[in-house]
Formats: sequence, structure tokens, C-alpha cells
Amino acid sequence: MQFGVNTVKMWRSSALADTLFLWANYRDHRFQRHFHEEFAIGIIEEGCQAFSYDSRHRVDLPRGTVCLISPGMVHEGWVGAENGWTYRMFYPSASLVGQAADDIFGTSDVAFKSPAVDDPELHACLQRLHQMTASPHLQRLEFETLYLATIRMAVERHAGRRPEADPARHWVALRQVRDLLEDRHPEAIGLSELKDLAGISKFHLLRQFKATYGLPPHAYLSQVRVHRASALIRAGNDLADTAATVGFVDQAHMTHMFRRSLGYTPGMLQATKRAR
Repeated sequence: MQFGVNTVKMWRSSALADTLFLWANYRDHRFQRHFHEEFAIGIIEEGCQAFSYDSRHRVDLPRGTVCLISPGMVHEGWVGAENGWTYRMFYPSASLVGQAADDIFGTSDVAFKSPAVDDPELHACLQRLHQMTASPHLQRLEFETLYLATIRMAVERHAGRRPEADPARHWVALRQVRDLLEDRHPEAIGLSELKDLAGISKFHLLRQFKATYGLPPHAYLSQVRVHRASALIRAGNDLADTAATVGFVDQAHMTHMFRRSLGYTPGMLQATKRAR
């Protein structure tokens, strides 16, 4: 949406409980003093935003800044550079962030120490998380895994929390999770279902599964789909039908995952049969 010289795009993501996501390029906009009932988390991609909070503090938010605004913090913002600023924001509810924090740290109480931080690794995670919600190939399990890792990074580094210690490894439960991923690979499997099966927190499930099988659950599931698709293609199945059968969003998604995992496309694999 364009208003004046400013451009704003907004969408809600069902992958994160209908949370609002926003991308904007503001060239002459000024926000009046306001607060959010939810968290406002995001990144400055270009330019600079001038930012004031708690009626006392004024800071510039240049490219690369991570924004971590807690609910209830009164703040305002305006153009901090000649060409304004471009940013990505999302607004998870306090309960949504609290649930993730409780899973990782054993407490749902989250209060960031500063609304603006310099953290390149967290910036990259937030950018990827935000972009993923706009992708037609969004995979629920991968998104939930990245969201949990992003909240862990933000809260541990900038709210002073430490993750709970790992419990003893649940070997039987981990095998059950692996078997579920293999047996139900065409389905849209969520992290909550895997957590319930394993009987441990999502955070510890992800850590233990990767330590045991070398990949996090979403990456393991992608590999299963690639292997099942390869077998079907070698057996002469249609590419589009194969993609749907094994759980990819579409043929383009399958092609992307083949390139990433195998270094060649499904079409190239299909052509080997015709070349004989």
C-alpha cells in the first residue's frame, strides 16, 4: 500500500497464530508517541530511524539494528536519514512469546533490557523468519523451529535468561519421533505434536533430536521427502504428482529442495531414465 512517498505491506501468518507482519519504507512519516499491547520485534534493513522512548531516551536506529520493544513501552519514531528507513517488524502477543520462553527458560516472564540492539546474528534470524512467512513454500515445522531459535537468542542475549539444563536423553521417544517423520512425511507435521509424542519440551526435543540424528526434525523430514521423491521419479512417476505425494508444496518446492540436497533437479533425474 502506498500513501504519499511511503510504502507499507502487511500480512498475517497462520504459522504464528495469525501474528501481524509488516514491511515498510518510510520517507517522511512520523509516529506519534504510542505503545503496543504486544511485542514489536524487527530489524532495520536500510536507512535510519530516529527513535525516542520513555520520554527520556533518544537513539538512532541505523541499518542492521534489531528492535526489541516490550509491551507497554511508550515510544515514537521519525525519519533519521535523508531517505528515511526501511524495516521489517512483527508483533507477537505477550502470551505467544511467553509460551516460547517458558518452553526454553522455564519462565514466561520476558522484558528486554533495551529496545534497540546491535546483534548481526539475531538480525539475520529475524530477517529469515520474516521472509519465510511471505513464501509460498513455508514449511510449518521449519518455521516453528526457527521461531523458537530466534526467541531463544533474543531472550538469552537481551533479557538475561538462561535455558534450562538438558534432561537425560529420551532414546525411545526420539526413535518414535523419527519414525513418525518417516511414516507421515506427506503431512504437515507441527512441533507441538512431536513434543507431545516425546514428552519433553520443544527446545530440548530439537536439541536432542539433532544430537542423535545429525539434523533437526524439519531438515530430517525434508531429507525423507527427497529420498521418497527420488524413488518415485526413478519408478517413472510424474514430477508434479510426486511432489504432492511426498509432501512438497508444489513441483517448484521439490526442485528447490533437490538442488539444495542433491545438487541436481528432479527433471535431471527423470531424464536419466529416458537416456538409457
